[in-house]
Amino acid sequence: MTFLQRPEIAAQTARLSLGDDMGAAPHSHYAARGEVLPFAPHDTHCHNGLKQLESVARDLAHLGPPVIVFNASHSGSRLLATMLERLGVYMGANLNESEDSLDLFELVRYLVRAHAPDYSRLFTTGDPSLRDRVSRAIESHLDGWRPGQPWGWKLPETGHVLPVISRLFPEARCIHLVRDGRDVAFSPFLAPKDPFWRKVYFNAEQIESWRGMGMTQRAYRAHGHLFNAMRWVNSVTLGRAHGVMLGGRYLELRYEQVVADPAGELQRLATFLDLPQRPDMLDSLEVRCASVGKWRRHSARELAEVRGVLEPALASFGYEWETPPPWHAPARSAARLGEAVRGWLSAGQDAEPRGLGGLFRIQARR
Repeated sequence: MTFLQRPEIAAQTARLSLGDDMGAAPHSHYAARGEVLPFAPHDTHCHNGLKQLESVARDLAHLGPPVIVFNASHSGSRLLATMLERLGVYMGANLNESEDSLDLFELVRYLVRAHAPDYSRLFTTGDPSLRDRVSRAIESHLDGWRPGQPWGWKLPETGHVLPVISRLFPEARCIHLVRDGRDVAFSPFLAPKDPFWRKVYFNAEQIESWRGMGMTQRAYRAHGHLFNAMRWVNSVTLGRAHGVMLGGRYLELRYEQVVADPAGELQRLATFLDLPQRPDMLDSLEVRCASVGKWRRHSARELAEVRGVLEPALASFGYEWETPPPWHAPARSAARLGEAVRGWLSAGQDAEPRGLGGLFRIQARR
């Protein structure tokens, strides 16, 4: 009997309700490379994979729906995780310095390596190891969790496996944090040497070179900003393509708005998750605005290079290259920055990415 099936867990856990506006996920998604991939087949009776996923989902149901935060690594999501913790959301027992779940990383890494980006084979034939992998990850992640407490996790690359996660947790609330891709491009990360990271960067495990550059540490040291720009484009495009199919269960937040108006964004989170908020929840919360717009410190040559990679995806998320964003004004205080940002958002009222990837630190620890 697995953790997911233990009767004492199910008996004492009250199922959480996060609202009645759950959107049914459509059955296809637009992949970053342009092709249409199956999100899930319509007919569940002929597909062993879907039967398996639905069986695991039934075992998970007593835990209640999780809150899932994902983003392109280096988008500042540690602040968002802290805000969720202050709303009473249990974010996991085994976290790194960026508050990413180490347990869910193992599950996500496996799903990406084995199945991404086309999950049709998994939906059709299943995966004999999936149940045990999910059970181990969730059991370890929830060590110390109180049944009935809201729970979730933060992990950037979860966006790459949302077609599977949405089947395992059909009522999960998913938060996509989007940050200016130019700032993300100039934040050090990992070279795409490992097949897992190659899929995160390019959706292709077998890729050997890109723009004449190999998948090597040497190439990354010389052109890391270009690799990072490509990773941002792939992550945010795929994250939104997967997320919007969840309807009312998907929220985009913008990192720049979170640091400009943490109180307002905390209220938006509380409303989205149907969780109570206290006036003191932001006391002593460390919010830094200095890193917003740091890309402007780089040379014209470097900026021209990343622009060639980031556009037009950058514009589709509301970051116009030629028009200086409001937060680049002389406004120094978070309050003035918030006034400047409000009304500027063009990617919807809910957009944002994440900061230095916790997975960077995960890798460094291993």
